[in-house]
Amino acid sequence: MWIGYRSVFGVDWKEANRGPEIAADRFATWLAREGFEPGFPAGDDCGPGRFRVGAGAVLTTTEAAEPGRFKAVRYRLKEAPRAGVHWYTSLTFVSLSRRPDKELREHGYFLIEVSARGSDPAAHIDVRVRTPDLTGLLLDSVTATDGPARLTTCPQPMGVRDVDDLINVLCDPGRRMPAVVAVPGDGDKTALWREKFSEATRYLHGIASLYLLDEEAGRKLNNEFEYHWTTAALRTFHPLVDPASREDGERHPVLKGERLEYEMDAVQAILTHRIRAATAAAPLPEPLVGVGDALFRANEEQRACAAENRRLAGVQVPDYVPAGRVAERAAEAAGSAEPEQSPFDLLIESFGDFPNLLITAEEGPMRQLGQHKDAATFAAKAREALSALDAYVAARRAGTWDGGGFRSYCEDSRHGGRIYSATQVAALESDTVRQDPRMAQQRRFRVPRAVAESGYAEFWAHIKIGNSGQVAPRLHYLDDTNGPTAAVIVGYLGHHLKNTKSS
Repeated sequence: MWIGYRSVFGVDWKEANRGPEIAADRFATWLAREGFEPGFPAGDDCGPGRFRVGAGAVLTTTEAAEPGRFKAVRYRLKEAPRAGVHWYTSLTFVSLSRRPDKELREHGYFLIEVSARGSDPAAHIDVRVRTPDLTGLLLDSVTATDGPARLTTCPQPMGVRDVDDLINVLCDPGRRMPAVVAVPGDGDKTALWREKFSEATRYLHGIASLYLLDEEAGRKLNNEFEYHWTTAALRTFHPLVDPASREDGERHPVLKGERLEYEMDAVQAILTHRIRAATAAAPLPEPLVGVGDALFRANEEQRACAAENRRLAGVQVPDYVPAGRVAERAAEAAGSAEPEQSPFDLLIESFGDFPNLLITAEEGPMRQLGQHKDAATFAAKAREALSALDAYVAARRAGTWDGGGFRSYCEDSRHGGRIYSATQVAALESDTVRQDPRMAQQRRFRVPRAVAESGYAEFWAHIKIGNSGQVAPRLHYLDDTNGPTAAVIVGYLGHHLKNTKSS
């Protein structure tokens, strides 16, 4: 799953109490603006479900809760494939049952994502994804915060009296997203800068806080930094700013204001690319850890309930119909529902939960596993493995783990990250398998050309997902955390490949 856009922002307790209502209303408004049919049934039918919304698109709504921690609701739109690529837009709202600590300002979170996955790994995904209008609808409806920073759809004006507060925002460890600060040049008109700055940052809604200083405020901000940077410029401040460190200044790139006049397209592309990449790969706020797992489990329960409803009714009925209404809905629903999902369909759609992984595995072998009687167990175990791999990469990137590969990481639980049973992880295939051309060929899977010029590499490392008769599914991965992708590449998830014990 390729994530093209991810925005996570918090709201206070008043808006958190209204969060589910706000999420449903804004998502329905966005659907209508995009030309889809309303996907929210009225009355007693309101709630989790899977619905057609026109143009071949399917909307899935899911609710989940972990007592004492959170309640969550998610709306995920899966569009009909275009050139072999499915596009997903999702909105998740999470209400915290209690604040994890007194310093946490946020009582609830909105999470907006745009992602894509090709049914064929060779399918081209156009990475020039636009910022969803859904983000603007939400930012204009709530007081959205990124820790101490306010997220808005237009630049926030700052005068000289606001500079100390701005510096506190830039240095606050609770800020997760970049902050873009614009400082006019001497004698420049603020109104003209506002217009240019708004245009330069038009694709950053929800993924950066935006500040426009006047001339006097700009001079004061410059004087407060050990690394004097300049006026008539934009600067992107990444989290954990240290104004007293010259070395830290190298982390916060500057764009000269004159480029707004002559290279607006280039400025937009530079800002958008690097900030989207940073926010899409950034870890979720600590209170949201486990929300994806809870939603996946709830989705699987709903899928299983829908399958049982169909079996009892003897006809296809809309997904997730309450058991007590099966007979009433069967007649009107016959032939109108989407094909039944398997646990691996749900797993594939959840790949966006793992931003530190590059999953190139083909869907065919996974869908074959989805037909097995133990498919739900296999999918749950596969998700555990993916979660552990994702945590391993995150730890490597953060510098909190440097004790060896994934198996070593799973053997040492002192780091506190998610792990998988180390006995189920094999870092290498046997010599016999690696030296047999036919077996080696089976373990060649797609990688970026930056990893291998041919676009393929051998994936010797693998994880045992289960053992059920002749199936024994395996997940094959390539650890490229020290390579050009700085990620783990998942190249295969399916039935056990042939080895020396195969008949």
